[in-house]
Amino acid sequence: MHRSTDRILTTHVGSLIRPDSIRQHLRAKQKGEGYDPAAHAANLKETVAEVVRHQAEVGVDVVSDGEFGKGISWSQYVIDRVSGFERRPFNPSTGNPFTKGADRERFAEFYQELDSKDHVETITDTVAVAPIQYNGQKLLQADIDNFKAALKNVKVVEGFLPVAAPASVIPDRKNEYYKSEDECLEAIAQAMRTEYRSIIDSGLLLQLDDARFAVTYDRMVPPATLQEYRSWVAKHVEVLNAALRRMPPQHLCTPW
Repeated sequence: MHRSTDRILTTHVGSLIRPDSIRQHLRAKQKGEGYDPAAHAANLKETVAEVVRHQAEVGVDVVSDGEFGKGISWSQYVIDRVSGFERRPFNPSTGNPFTKGADRERFAEFYQELDSKDHVETITDTVAVAPIQYNGQKLLQADIDNFKAALKNVKVVEGFLPVAAPASVIPDRKNEYYKSEDECLEAIAQAMRTEYRSIIDSGLLLQLDDARFAVTYDRMVPPATLQEYRSWVAKHVEVLNAALRRMPPQHLCTPW
């Protein structure tokens, strides 16, 4: 990881607005209607090259692939890369947890406008029903290959791939397989080590996105106490550190 020794290097959070062409392919895939994998792959390679070029043109030093290769969102994409989960309709009595929280209550008009323009990405419950194992090598390698190909045509300091930290993997997931939530979390972390290690071994910078730290405070306190929240954070930091054991220092993105 390069440091700002001679000047302050510029970068950004990682995720960028997907072009309509990518959105159309993803919608077709989700609906199972007219999806063309080859056309999507070709379009993905082209749009990643374009977004990397645009970042270089405006002076960004440490660029990303815009997360264009992720099939759902910055955290939900993992459902396509691990086994052990099952999707189900939400329980009517509890509803969609993604649409709840203090921020959504305080800024209801903003979220109403947001949801009307960009659909809510969490539309089903995701439940752990079997051992969680990583099986997304092919999708990950496509992300790495597209990004590295794009980097060859620009002059930047470094490239990073943003991926979900264990706490943020498939938010609001349910567990029916492991003995405890901690055991489920640890299984997720162990599975995601494959993704983390592969990105580092490719020569790219790994960025771990952990917005769940901030979101959990928004939903947890109150009724939980600040100390209970700190205990929750401590456990997730411990698991994250375990997932990165024997790997070089990386970048953590946790908005607050």
